Parts: sequence; structure tokens; C-alpha cells
Amino acid sequence: MPLGTSEICRYYKTLCEQTGGADEYACHTQQCCEDFDNYDNSTETITCIRPCLISDDVAFIKMSDVSPTQLSDLRFLSHLYCYITCPGGIVLGIKVWRKGAPDSCKETTGIVEDAFFKDLSSFAGAAVKYIKLFFE
Repeated sequence: MPLGTSEICRYYKTLCEQTGGADEYACHTQQCCEDFDNYDNSTETITCIRPCLISDDVAFIKMSDVSPTQLSDLRFLSHLYCYITCPGGIVLGIKVWRKGAPDSCKETTGIVEDAFFKDLSSFAGAAVKYIKLFFE
């Protein structure tokens, strides 16, 4: 495990504890975050993606007008953005799509995808929030 992995991934455990377990995504993501270290020799790419996702998540949590569904949508958008902008991220994303994510990520992936497909109007609102937050 690369230096700092446990520490950076612990963000999710801390967030889970702060929400009393209400943030299912955070509660299921620490192990997924750590397990990507052993995924297809992509350490350099993951070293970029992890802080990108977490820094976005910190910004989302600070937003006062975000519903739980929009938070899931924002997290989905963050994955797209971080995988696209980090060197090697698109290739890794294709590998994950073809091979599947580590087993520990199945629950996390389901939570984000369920929210995305449940309410596309919420997703559109989240997309606007994401753009305003990071691109204005």
C-alpha cells in the first residue's frame, strides 16, 4: 500500500462516523479506496484520483443546499471529472468498466448508480451545482 493510502482513505470512515452512519457512500468507501492500490498496477493514476475525489467531496459536504440524491449525483460527476482529468484516468476507467471494480466497491458503486438512475431531474440540478462550484 503506497504511503498515505490509509490516511487519505480514512476520510470516508471519519465522514461515516460524523454522519452517524447516515452517509452510506462514505460508510462503504474506505475499503474500496484502499483496495484500488492493488488494481491493475495503476498506483500513479490512483494517487491523482483519490485526492481529486476527496477534495470534491469535502466541497460537496460544505454545500448547504444539497439533497442526499444530489450528493450522490455530485459524487458521480466527481468520478467522471477526476477520471478524465487525471493522467491515465480514462484508461483506468475503461479497465474498471470492463473488468469491474474491486469487490469492496460494489456497494459504493450501487449507491451512486441507484441515485443517478432514480431521479434524472435531480442529476441535472446536481450538474449545475457542480459546474458552479468548480468552474465559475
